[in-house]
Amino acid sequence: MTKNLPMLDIKQLGPTRDRLKDAALVLSSLQRLFLPKHPRQWQYGLEVNMRGLITQPFTIENKEYRASIDLVRHKVRLDNNNWKLADFNGPKLYQVIESWLKDHGVNAELEKPTFSKSQIYNPDQANDYSLVLWWLDLQFQILKADISEGVTSPIFLYAHHFDLSLVWFPYDDERQLSVGWSTGDENISEPYIYLTAYPEPDGFQNIKLPAPAYWQNKGFSGAILPYAKLTADSQPEALFRHFAAETFAEARPLLD
Repeated sequence: MTKNLPMLDIKQLGPTRDRLKDAALVLSSLQRLFLPKHPRQWQYGLEVNMRGLITQPFTIENKEYRASIDLVRHKVRLDNNNWKLADFNGPKLYQVIESWLKDHGVNAELEKPTFSKSQIYNPDQANDYSLVLWWLDLQFQILKADISEGVTSPIFLYAHHFDLSLVWFPYDDERQLSVGWSTGDENISEPYIYLTAYPEPDGFQNIKLPAPAYWQNKGFSGAILPYAKLTADSQPEALFRHFAAETFAEARPLLD
């Protein structure tokens, strides 16, 4: 294991991950009350910042607000309020955000997500998650900076799947290449990096992936690099770049 990349055991992380996902769902619902719909659904995405996750800026009566999930102090913050993640599960957080909106004269209904049943928030597990989040956000930033054609999305965490994502549109149309990070789901029961293409072009899965990456076909189609392989590698940055940048480079001509 590298010094800066903790292992993520989904059995241990899962309850805390679900609690964080619930908070992210509420904040995504909050910002969507005010953000215009984007043709690529970017109004759903939360940004990564130095303390954790933060909404895109939104305005109420000419005043700008942002809500955040503070992974340093383990709180959700909005305006002058803060709520401890250990004490406020998804439904409780939804209620206090609804009350805050009413106090600010907003009568629009806040979309209520489907919440997990997690009653556990472990700060140590959240700390491990945040270290990986920040590390991968940096890797995505480096990857994005090297892309010189087309359009790239902002780097967002999408609450509904709780995955960090960067999408490249080489021709500024529906054709796209995506790289993302999931903490695990019904298809792959461990944290992983994925790379997908849409619409998937002929020959995409003929691209030779660097070991230990592999092609996934059950549930969805894409190239997979297990996160555990990054932690086991002496040069995780190089492994990530070899997987993401070189696969992007080989896949892009296939979209022509």
